[in-house]
Amino acid sequence: MLRLSKHDTVRETYYVQDDKVVCLADQLNLNRIIMERELQKIGLSEKESKVYLAALELGQASVQNIAKLAGVNRATAYSVLASLIEKGLCATAEQNGKTLYASGAPEALLSIFEIKKKEIEEMKNYFERILPDLRSIHNRMKDKSVVKFFEGKQGLLNCLDEFYQERGAKSEPVRMIYNRDLLESLFTDAERQKYRQIRLRQGAKTKVLYNWQAGELKSTADGMRLKVDDRKAFFHCDISIHGNLMKISPLREKLSAILIRDKEIARTFKALFDLAWDAAASEIVNK
Repeated sequence: MLRLSKHDTVRETYYVQDDKVVCLADQLNLNRIIMERELQKIGLSEKESKVYLAALELGQASVQNIAKLAGVNRATAYSVLASLIEKGLCATAEQNGKTLYASGAPEALLSIFEIKKKEIEEMKNYFERILPDLRSIHNRMKDKSVVKFFEGKQGLLNCLDEFYQERGAKSEPVRMIYNRDLLESLFTDAERQKYRQIRLRQGAKTKVLYNWQAGELKSTADGMRLKVDDRKAFFHCDISIHGNLMKISPLREKLSAILIRDKEIARTFKALFDLAWDAAASEIVNK
């Protein structure tokens, strides 16, 4: 079923007799509305699609008749017809001293794609000209610290997306610290799987220190895991470090996250993580 928006208009259907528009009947012209939308999808504006269809239906007509059938005012019709003529979709003819307008064959709409192709090529060339300047600005920002704040579950998803866009050393794992018990109390299995998939899509492997009273997480092909007794070190946050980024998310009912981009901060916390990892591994060996 077609749903009409507030921009769709209900119009009467007309035919031309002696250069006058004659009303046939009051009805919803659904075919016209559908066709207008289809024409907009291939590149015509809303008013261009209305005027083009009116001209196509009328064959050859005055601007007044085209405007009336299209549901636009006369001044708008003149402007839109000029645009259609420029695109090769309409043409003019003189008859008894009057200017009449007629649409070209529907195949002429193919010219729109050529126009779009040319516009895209011009945009690409312009972008390539300014790309060195954009790179220069980006390079100046590389050594500057950036801190971003995110809130709610959708905010965490956005934070993870940005975090895993970071390109660290190819062999570098994502260093992670979290409390599995708190994660399970805040997120469903489906939500935790969604967060994991964001990481896996980037091919990122992990090195994890975790708390979990209910059991033990085994190391897998995509990550190494060491359990830390929460009586010795209780993790209240979900922390991830990779490249020059560090993500910190307090594991509490009101969800939020902080994303820090800073090379020295990331390096320092990686070193602290590695010390903690070595200590946890040594404790396991000495048990």
